[in-house]
Amino acid sequence: MKLLSVMMSLILLVVFLPCTVLAGPAFSGITATADSAETVVNNPAGMMRLKQPSVYGNPLIFYTRTEDKATVKNTGETRSSGNELIGAAPGFYYARPVGERWAVGIGPNGAAGLGASFDDDWAGRYLLQKWSLAFAGISPSVAYRINSKLSVGASLPIMYSQFTLEKAVYNIVPGSADGSFELKASGWGVGVNVGLLYELTEQTRFGLTYRSKVSVTDKGKPEFSNLTAERAQLLNSHGVLNQDISIDTSTPQVVTAGMFHEFGNGWSFSLDVAWINFSNWGLEEVTIGDSTITTQPGVYNDIWATTVGVNYALTPQWTLKSGVFYVSPPQDEEHRTVSMRLDQMWGVGLGFEYKYREDRSVSFDVTYIQFGEGKFTAHDVPVVGGDIEGKSTTNYGLVFGLGTKW
Repeated sequence: MKLLSVMMSLILLVVFLPCTVLAGPAFSGITATADSAETVVNNPAGMMRLKQPSVYGNPLIFYTRTEDKATVKNTGETRSSGNELIGAAPGFYYARPVGERWAVGIGPNGAAGLGASFDDDWAGRYLLQKWSLAFAGISPSVAYRINSKLSVGASLPIMYSQFTLEKAVYNIVPGSADGSFELKASGWGVGVNVGLLYELTEQTRFGLTYRSKVSVTDKGKPEFSNLTAERAQLLNSHGVLNQDISIDTSTPQVVTAGMFHEFGNGWSFSLDVAWINFSNWGLEEVTIGDSTITTQPGVYNDIWATTVGVNYALTPQWTLKSGVFYVSPPQDEEHRTVSMRLDQMWGVGLGFEYKYREDRSVSFDVTYIQFGEGKFTAHDVPVVGGDIEGKSTTNYGLVFGLGTKW
């Protein structure tokens, strides 16, 4: 078996904070820091803290390494393999005050994806050979200052989704080569994000955000190839060869609360807690039977996630940053599948920021992410005639954040 990523590239899209950028090491300071234009997406109410037009560039580079083992239970056959992946995602955010009480901004909304790929001859190829799910979007935002302490904001995330799936098709005739199934489906969705920012003092502020579910239904028509005449006739007689398929790939609703405090001696602290309604996440499993193609929702848990950030200003120009995070398991082991096997996650991060002018700075940070083992059991696998068990023996990632504010 070759796993080409249980790649939650930019883990935050699916299992942490959809539509959030890497605000600090280990995703810290998301809700209430609000010190640059990335608050357009993180908490639009934070735009009211920006006194002049602001730009934030935040390209991300990510690296993942996985080593996996899968065993056919009734034969004991075991395969192990590993893979490395390097990728990148752009980030560019703009916010602008409009008078004393209004601000507007725009930023990218969840440019990320996830997926997996397996060897063509692995035992579970009739369940899955390759799949991917990618999101990209944009969020125009607006904010309003109610009084000197309280601001509100809202954004309209507009999202595009594309889902691809490839798997082998058992051709019925003994000794014949496998057929293949490929599905490409895409769709659009729109949601609503709202945020509050309460500035208790110059040093202390609290944030609260709500991100609605973005309902996206990807639609497409599967393509079959290399089918035997018998297999093609069976599928065609039931209308499967020309069947349109709809896949629900909606993103979950999220509630986030956070605080930020400066101690006055160079130290600052942030705490964020998030609830993600992942139990209603929409990604479905696609199954090819002898004469049907069916879709079935996965079984997921709601997620609790938390981040803690601690920063220290060495000098007026140099600031050291650190953070830790934890994400509860999105799935119980008995509900994991070959294509979706999410486990608890944790991570730590370190970084720095250099302010070369009063309103301009550059920063760099790196976050280590441990994705967990992701143990799963696939029951009654076609042709194999039994179960397949698998897990990751190595499964981690590194996210490098490069930031510039002006």
